[in-house]
Amino acid sequence: MDDPLLEVLSRIAPGTALREAIDNIIRARTGALIIIGGEPEIDEDCEGGFRLDVPFHHEFVYELAKMDGAILLDQEIQRIRKANVELIPKQYATSAETGMRHRTAERIAKTRNATVIAVSERRSIVTIYKGQSRYVLHDLSYILTKATSALASLSRYDRLFRSAVRRLAESEAEEAVPLVDVIEALRRGYIALSIRQEINRYVVELGRDGHLIDLQLEEYPDIFRDWIGIWKDYQAENMPVPNPVVLDAASWSQEMWANHLGYDQLDYRIEPRGYRLLHTIGLPDDVIEILMQEYRTLSEMRQATPDDFSQISGIGSQRARTIWAALHETYSDANF
Repeated sequence: MDDPLLEVLSRIAPGTALREAIDNIIRARTGALIIIGGEPEIDEDCEGGFRLDVPFHHEFVYELAKMDGAILLDQEIQRIRKANVELIPKQYATSAETGMRHRTAERIAKTRNATVIAVSERRSIVTIYKGQSRYVLHDLSYILTKATSALASLSRYDRLFRSAVRRLAESEAEEAVPLVDVIEALRRGYIALSIRQEINRYVVELGRDGHLIDLQLEEYPDIFRDWIGIWKDYQAENMPVPNPVVLDAASWSQEMWANHLGYDQLDYRIEPRGYRLLHTIGLPDDVIEILMQEYRTLSEMRQATPDDFSQISGIGSQRARTIWAALHETYSDANF
C-alpha cells in the first residue's frame, strides 16, 4: 500500500525483538526515545552520550533505556550505534507535542530520514513518528476489535461495489453509461479499498496475532485493478489516473468526482473504452494497451472478429477467441 507506516509497524509488531524491548520498557515504566536509521546525518543532531556499535539485542535496548538519553539504531535494526544521546533538532522544525521527549521525536522525524519511537514514561504510550506521519500504538485487544469491525464494513462495501459494477455492465451493453453510475461505482470501490488498507495496517500491527484477520481478508478479492479499469474506461482524454490507495476522496461530492474524471457536469452518458472488461478476463496490462491502440471503444472491439484480434501483436488465436467470447457473452452475476 503506499503507506509509509506499514513497514515501520511490521518492524515493531508482536514477535519482533524490537517489540520485546519496547514491551519491557513499558513494564519497567522507564520511557525511551529510540531512533531507527537516519545515519550519518542524524549524528549532526547528537550531543554527548557514547558510541557502542554493537549487535542489536532487545535486552541491551531495555537496559540502555534506563538512562535519559536517546538510543540510536541502524536502519536495519542490526546494531546499536549510540546511547544516552542528547538530541538537538533543527530550529525550523515545528511540533504540536507538549512533552519534551515527544517534541524532540516529532522534530527529528520531520527533518531526518529516520523513524523515531517515543515511549511515554508515565502513560506507557508508544508513539511512532515518520516524516510528517504520527501513529500511536494501541492495545492488541483494541486492534483486534477494530479489525473485526472493519472486516464487516469491507463485506458491505464489497457487495455495494459489485452491485454498482453490475449496473455499469448492463449499461455498457447499450454502449452509453450515465456518468453518475460511473461515479457511484468509483466511490464505493474507493471506500472498499480504503477499508482494506486500514485492515492491512491492523494485520501488520498485530504481527503474529494477525494471522486469522489476514485469512479473513483473503476472502475478498482485491478490487484495485477493477477500480483502475473503470477510471480508465470513463475518464476524459489526457486525464491522469490516480492511485485510489493514496487518494484523499472521502469528502468528494459527485461534482468533484466528475471534475477529477474531466467532466464539468453530471448529465453525460459515456461510451466505455473496455479496460474493465478486459481486466476481468485476466489480460496483461501491456496486451490491453495494445488493444486500446487498435480499438478506441468497447463497441469498436465488439465489431471485430477473432481473426482480427489474432492479427494483433501479442495476441494468438487462443487469446483472440477468449477476448471475443468475453466481449459477446451475456452479462451475469458470475462475471463479477
